[in-house]
Amino acid sequence: MKILVPTDFSDNANNALEFAKKIAHKEKASITLFYAFYAVYDFAAQATEIIGQIEQEAKKELKKATEAGKAEGLEFNYKLVQGSVSTSVTSFAYREDYDLIVMGTQGASGIKKTLIGSNTGHVIKESMVPVLAVPQHAKWDNNYKISVALELEKEEEKYFKNLFKMTAPLGLPYEFFHVKTKENFEKEIEFKGLEGYIKEKYPQSEISFLMLNAKTAGEGMNAYLDKNKNTMLVMFYKNKTFFEYLFNRSETLEMAYHTHVPLLVIK
Repeated sequence: MKILVPTDFSDNANNALEFAKKIAHKEKASITLFYAFYAVYDFAAQATEIIGQIEQEAKKELKKATEAGKAEGLEFNYKLVQGSVSTSVTSFAYREDYDLIVMGTQGASGIKKTLIGSNTGHVIKESMVPVLAVPQHAKWDNNYKISVALELEKEEEKYFKNLFKMTAPLGLPYEFFHVKTKENFEKEIEFKGLEGYIKEKYPQSEISFLMLNAKTAGEGMNAYLDKNKNTMLVMFYKNKTFFEYLFNRSETLEMAYHTHVPLLVIK
């Protein structure tokens, strides 16, 4: 497994790196620390000097982090490029066949503030590989469970295969949940069918299923996270439906996002 960790050397990015290290230890994965910069200057004559200074300082920090990672017994390297963060990260991850991108999010409240319009949000939308978005104050907890939010809209086997392939080595229990906003017999049948299929397909994993009732998907999501503090939230990105499901409701946009919850987006 190969993990790409974009960084700007902030505390937030360093926290995401700690998550990546925990995963790498359990999955026997390699980590590439990735720094992208876009030089801004007033005069063309300043370009060489400014770029040289940025690269020198960045390499110093990247080498320091790489040495620390290797000292922990990890396969660790770094990459420095010029370009916008989101484009550089997504193109490099795809071109070099990375399995996971781990990035930090920032902002005190509001999923709209922490993801939408941020580098992490752009990477989630553009990336061809899964992305783990780590909130600023999240701390790795061996008592985590993996909470998978089900839309029950166009669920495909590939999403579940990718989920278990990536997360099974972590040895964490799974809870699949769906927020029901109205009576829908077809979705209830689909939910029961998925439960039977997944438990039969992955018998060695600890798996539970839960259906919640709420006025809106956003209210249900927040109610669930209120009761489940130690969890890694998983959502499946199905083209535009991921953002339609989570963001295109005014109620959801107004709700505070639980900044302690890491969000794994499976492609």
